[in-house]
Amino acid sequence: MTRSFSALAAALGLATASLTGCTPVASVHTPAAPPSVAALVAAAPAPALAALDSATMSRHLAMLASDAFEGRGTGTLGEERTVEYVAAQMRAAGLQPGMPDGTFFQQVPLLGSTPQNVTPLRLSKGDQTESFTFVRDFTVATDLDAGHAMAGGEIVFVGYGIANAGYRWDDYKDVDVRGKILVAFVNDPPQTDAEPNLFQADTLTYNGRWTYKQEEARRRGAKALFLIHTAPTAGYPFQVLSATATREQIQLATPPQNPLTLKGWITMPTAQRLAQMAGTTLDAWFEAAARRDFRPQNTGVRLSVMSDFAVRRFNGTNVVGKIPGTTRAGESVLYTAHHDHLGKNEQMIADGRDGIYNGAVDNASGVAMLLTLAKAWAATPRPARTLYFASVTAEESGLLGSAYYAQHPAAPMVGTVADLNVDSGNLFGRTTDIVGLGAERSELAGLLSRAAAAEGMSVTGDPNPNAGLYFRSDQLSFARVGVPGVFFNTGKTFVGQEPGYAARIEAEYTAQRYHQPSDEILPGMKYGGAVQQMRVAYRMGYALAMSNMRPAWRSGEAFGETRAAMEQAAGLRP
Repeated sequence: MTRSFSALAAALGLATASLTGCTPVASVHTPAAPPSVAALVAAAPAPALAALDSATMSRHLAMLASDAFEGRGTGTLGEERTVEYVAAQMRAAGLQPGMPDGTFFQQVPLLGSTPQNVTPLRLSKGDQTESFTFVRDFTVATDLDAGHAMAGGEIVFVGYGIANAGYRWDDYKDVDVRGKILVAFVNDPPQTDAEPNLFQADTLTYNGRWTYKQEEARRRGAKALFLIHTAPTAGYPFQVLSATATREQIQLATPPQNPLTLKGWITMPTAQRLAQMAGTTLDAWFEAAARRDFRPQNTGVRLSVMSDFAVRRFNGTNVVGKIPGTTRAGESVLYTAHHDHLGKNEQMIADGRDGIYNGAVDNASGVAMLLTLAKAWAATPRPARTLYFASVTAEESGLLGSAYYAQHPAAPMVGTVADLNVDSGNLFGRTTDIVGLGAERSELAGLLSRAAAAEGMSVTGDPNPNAGLYFRSDQLSFARVGVPGVFFNTGKTFVGQEPGYAARIEAEYTAQRYHQPSDEILPGMKYGGAVQQMRVAYRMGYALAMSNMRPAWRSGEAFGETRAAMEQAAGLRP
């Protein structure tokens, strides 16, 4: 792998340990009688907590978010530099190679397809025909390993595209949509006065995610699926989609069953025109789709669009290190962060613009925190359980690296008691609270509260549950195989700031920096909030690694059923 980061690392005073040889972790210590989880949270070693410093974290961040790493695009030279750097820093911190083959690296087979020569999307009915422009009005991708794909046929509107027996909801009813072009809303159906807690009220469920809707369309044998974008239902502006519409779309190398020939998004104005051509309105579609008696609607409108695709097969890379456990080494605690971002845009660079998507917040910050946590564990007596630290690839393409790891883990997932995930750390200042997305779904909620209290912080709920952040980061991949987890997110009460500060900086970041080249290191960044998050993450990991606690899922969580089946198959329960 390329080692051009070495000079930069030396300039920043960062270790570039050889990938041969091993710095041993601290000596074994086994307490005579295991203390309680609460006591362990409070007793986290002071030297380890002191190692969670802003200087280390900021140095890692400066390296990972530098132009030398070219935006850390999956499968690029930038990712090669990134994974070598991360592995070297894991080694320097005292971690051992985490993969069974004795290396830090797990290759993730991927398929990339870049849309080219995309035709206008045409809607027609009778003598009416309207054309819509790629990037401005719609995006398109494919499940196929093919250089060309096209979709043509009548559109069927399928409401929210959800079929979930647990909620007694079926948008498809008994209608055969095999070979059809489907259009659906993103997000969940809204709650009503009669059912105020429908689909967990204002908390987005997995059924509301675009990934689920594509999965369901494939199960139904559809030819294509286009989702209707609105900023409130998607949680981000269409600009986030259009900014990457012409770039390579990445998926796991093995295509899914019943692949969609085409998949993509259409803007709200495009959807409004589609509804009008179908003889109705978008508002009427919203109203109809919110009812349990909704049935798929043949619109009478035909869609046609085609695209060439430049296809390549390649590998992304997960980087995995470990600290072996002592008395319960077959069980483990997992720390995760994703190292990938959006790479670089050669055309923007050729035009003299900033075309490197440095991804300082998202997610160089998380990897910097992961590496700083590894340093802290080097100052910790070896744990009873094994600790894994995974820097995963292709999160921005749909959590692909973590999904692959969850299916091909370094150690069996049945022995993994929790995932502690750091993504987009708090670089805006210290807070009096912390948000732990997903902790409320399991017994991790109580552990998070204790760890936060030990840092003088409270735990607050997701301030924007309808954005579905829980389903947009890597802990979801582990939840889907039964492992409970928490995604550490920024608190909302900032020390020394006026009310409304949190909402303002979040809105500014989403509009001006999220998934844009402007997500860079800025002079005014503050690292105290990230230190708080690391200390809470460390305390939780310490309590889990030194105890026999296996956090249980909350009653009624579907992920809990997966966990129970996995444990039963392993003989851990009757």
